[in-house]
Amino acid sequence: MCTFAEETNWSYIWDAMGDLSAVPQKKIVDYLLERLEHGHIYTWVGTLLLAINPSGEIITKDIYDLSQTHEYDNICDVSCKEVSPHIFAVAARAHYRIVQSLGKPSQVIVLNGETGTGKTFNAWKALEFLTRNASPEVLETRDVVCGIVRKISVACRLISAFTTAPTEINKVSSRHVQLVWLEYKMGSICGATISSYLLERDRVTKGCCNFQIFSQMMSAVGNVTFADFKLSMDMRYFMMSDWDSLKVREFCDDFRETTRAMDMLGFTVSQKKDIFFILSLLIHMGNIQFMEEDDRCKIDTNDHQSREALNNTCKLACIKEEDIAELLTSTLINPQNTRRRHTICRRNLNTTNACRYRLYSIIRHLYDLLFSWLINFVNKILSARLYSERLGILDIFGFECFDSNGIEQLCINFVNERLQQYFMENYLVSCRNDLQKEGLIDDEESFTIVQLYEDRISTIEKYLFTALNDICLSIVPNSSSTLIRQVNAKNCSATRRFLNVRKENFVIQHYCGTVQYSAYDLLSKNTDKIPDEITITFSMSTNKFLHSLITKNNLHQVNGKVKKPTMLSKLRCNVDLLIQELNKCDTHYVRCIKPQRLNNHEWDRDNLRKQLANTGVLDALPLARCKYPIHFIYWDFFKRYSRKRIETCSNLRIACKNILESFFLNDDNSSVHYGKRLIFLKESIFLRLEAARKRYRAECVWKIESFWLKYSKYLFACINIHIFVSIIKAQ
Repeated sequence: MCTFAEETNWSYIWDAMGDLSAVPQKKIVDYLLERLEHGHIYTWVGTLLLAINPSGEIITKDIYDLSQTHEYDNICDVSCKEVSPHIFAVAARAHYRIVQSLGKPSQVIVLNGETGTGKTFNAWKALEFLTRNASPEVLETRDVVCGIVRKISVACRLISAFTTAPTEINKVSSRHVQLVWLEYKMGSICGATISSYLLERDRVTKGCCNFQIFSQMMSAVGNVTFADFKLSMDMRYFMMSDWDSLKVREFCDDFRETTRAMDMLGFTVSQKKDIFFILSLLIHMGNIQFMEEDDRCKIDTNDHQSREALNNTCKLACIKEEDIAELLTSTLINPQNTRRRHTICRRNLNTTNACRYRLYSIIRHLYDLLFSWLINFVNKILSARLYSERLGILDIFGFECFDSNGIEQLCINFVNERLQQYFMENYLVSCRNDLQKEGLIDDEESFTIVQLYEDRISTIEKYLFTALNDICLSIVPNSSSTLIRQVNAKNCSATRRFLNVRKENFVIQHYCGTVQYSAYDLLSKNTDKIPDEITITFSMSTNKFLHSLITKNNLHQVNGKVKKPTMLSKLRCNVDLLIQELNKCDTHYVRCIKPQRLNNHEWDRDNLRKQLANTGVLDALPLARCKYPIHFIYWDFFKRYSRKRIETCSNLRIACKNILESFFLNDDNSSVHYGKRLIFLKESIFLRLEAARKRYRAECVWKIESFWLKYSKYLFACINIHIFVSIIKAQ
């Protein structure tokens, strides 16, 4: 069977073409695989960038050589036509809009795709490119900006150690949503802010699949820094996995990088010790075991590891043993009698599972407090607080489907659902509406796909999330079978295509495929209850850092009552905040995919086409084929490019045509489309127009300078004559 390249007989197809819109629909998969085999992993889909993860099969190191990025540095150069597809090109476009005040004052690059498709890698490359081009021409501020840029890169590496962990599919996977904001003032980076959403706290108590920072720290337990933390490589810890000497050396190198990052960001010796103190405390707490005795539970002190863990926990936390035992094996009750007087009593926990769940909840909460403190501390160092524009890079965890899926996967997949819905509504639908109104496309197709996303998300929220939250917040104990009955009772035929019950699992038909979620896992983890008395117990600690973490982050109270949101309600709140941030920005999209091999080592073409459909690439093709990616409202075009500064114009359409003629850019009528409300441009004509505007403004500056110099000489001569006349008169 002949390839697509052989069929078309284009000898230079890989260099001449970089846009998927020029390819017939049935040849798209073949075209992408041919490009991949020739080392081209990036392809335009109109203004979208499609990034293929080569999975180590194709060497791509040279394409990220920052010394060879002149094409993207001079993105508005008149010699540049359409820019070749690359993650650097997306970053350069966003940066250009910031510097030239095009569009909204905030730009954001959104990377999306399934897990393992290379989103984090491309986010890092975009950040490297943007910070590499950050040095201003003014020598006085260059060192300052370079210092800020260096700190931004170092801060991202530091936070990565606290947020990446292995999964069933990937050895290194980002377990949170990270939005890095580069702050700009006068076209130069002046600071940065790192926003973190939806950190997977449950990862801390998953044993061997813990965050990398724990493995890094354990690899260096012989370091004098940890002499007081009672850790030992000979001891088995629940929160750590077994490793060989090769892994120890690897994590040891990573630990040196992490501590070096702390030093470069200005962490003091005391602050570093405080951070590792909390991490050590969590490791020891994870080894505490429980045993049942009569109708109550207690800490198992007969077990050597458990006894050692309890002793070390008390020493590090600077809390009495009986207080720790009381916190972990009983719960505080505040009943209210008829006289409305509050009494305090405790109820003993009678199962080891209840004690262990309480312990894990405390461990997760302490890690979350530590991570929040770290983010706030880093942002205080990086943020300029006074900026005029921002450029963000959004990297989210990818869609996941494992053999066993719980509330973590539900949260991850729901976030991907919302972001995909945002993409469909704000890119595909809005652009398609504009093009239809202007007569550029004849697309009478109803937007059923967008309605499909709305119906799916509404079903998940209304029928599953609501039932879960109601049961978790109820004072009456309920089981997973109760949850299943409630969901089945509310479910109807219209929503069963998205949500069904199969045995003890909820089956959701996501946009990326069908995923089964354990009903028991959703119910047990959704509460995520933090013990009320954690503040009372840990506030007695004489360790200042632990005391400040607990007391400064006390549970939020509303009308005197402690507000305890469920994990799903916090998820929805975080996603809403993220969408609100994105609505303030002009968005640049990068869709990431990863081809897979079949058992016979052939490419899995069906899976690749499915990924293209799931990421919205196939839906974006009609827009990409329009060939007019740049558009302006007539008045905005007139204000930006007019050489005559007048307040009003009788006919804006004719005025815009005259502007193009004045720049000698009316030679190709197919590069411009004059719509009813908008003027549409091909990227090549836009780049030439920007370059012409840049030259014209430079000429204006030169004229102003020459007039000023002439005037200065005339003024200087007049002053000299005046002085000379004054001297003559004085004589």
